[in-house]
Amino acid sequence: MNSTSSKLIRRTHMYLALFLTPWMIVYALSGLVLNHGPAVRGFYGAKFTQFEKIGERDYSAAFSADADARMIGAQILEHLDLAGTFNVQGKADQPKLVINRNGAFAAHRITYLRQENRLLIEKQQFVAPVFLNRAHFRSGFEQPFLAAWIWAVLVDLVIVGMLFWVGSGIWMWWEIKPARGWGAAFALTGFGLFGIMLATL
Repeated sequence: MNSTSSKLIRRTHMYLALFLTPWMIVYALSGLVLNHGPAVRGFYGAKFTQFEKIGERDYSAAFSADADARMIGAQILEHLDLAGTFNVQGKADQPKLVINRNGAFAAHRITYLRQENRLLIEKQQFVAPVFLNRAHFRSGFEQPFLAAWIWAVLVDLVIVGMLFWVGSGIWMWWEIKPARGWGAAFALTGFGLFGIMLATL
């Protein structure tokens, strides 16, 4: 490969890493939280998963017979000015529906008590490890919101970036002739350890 192509690979390797730095920091730190879950939970105590009640309000709404739980959840969030990415626990015809509004820095939990025509609104304040976990697992194109869709595209870019870094790292290693021996040793050791772990875990 000529020097121009080599320079292009090196520059792409570098600029892609700089662009994706926030995502890589989130995935690295959230991996730390997941790997040391009991210690992190012990440090934060009840705050780690605690929701605080911030309000209740009457809510009388007539839903069509074909309204599913997600449609009901979306309407309730619109009513509360909390529209955004969410998931729903429960079925449309159940007396209680729990809507989890997964914001970046705070999560809301809205419980719709159909028979009482009432909404219970709770909020989880910002806790760094919880924020990291939510950011780590935020993915997919299912949510009908532009920001969620853009995030999902960027997650795909992170995946492509990681694969590119592997390929470009191998290329840069091969270009440095004095490092080929040590590079091969580290690569073989890594693959060997990976294989042993897969076989024994």
